[in-house]
Amino acid sequence: MAGLIDIAPQTEIVAVQGASVTVHGVSAKGVAHLLGRFPELRMLMTGQEVEIAQLMAIGGDAVAAIIAAGCGYPGDEKAEAVAGSLSLDAQADLLAAILRLTLPKGIGPFVDKLTALGGILDVAPSAMAQASSSPPPSTP
Repeated sequence: MAGLIDIAPQTEIVAVQGASVTVHGVSAKGVAHLLGRFPELRMLMTGQEVEIAQLMAIGGDAVAAIIAAGCGYPGDEKAEAVAGSLSLDAQADLLAAILRLTLPKGIGPFVDKLTALGGILDVAPSAMAQASSSPPPSTP
């Protein structure tokens, strides 16, 4: 039987501009950082509606931040700038691999687990979604 130390994080190799880039899933710490930085992502993950304009406003920055985190550079401005300057096709390839490794069973089961955990901890899902110092998004 394997122990925690014996488990190596899964990685995937993605071809980008003739180079092989190793990506991995984003850790809980990395996801927490991303959700704190991008409240719209947190809203999506908790089943709240987000306006298209809000997603468009953060889209490029959020994608670059996710790619940087999945390549081992969470919160690194230089890595995010490089990720943000890649072609849309390269970003899609990297993002797809990172999301597969971060949430191998998909977003639905992950949200279900968070909801169940909130119930165990006696935290309402809406309280989990609002646990941020960020102001609430504007409504039309």
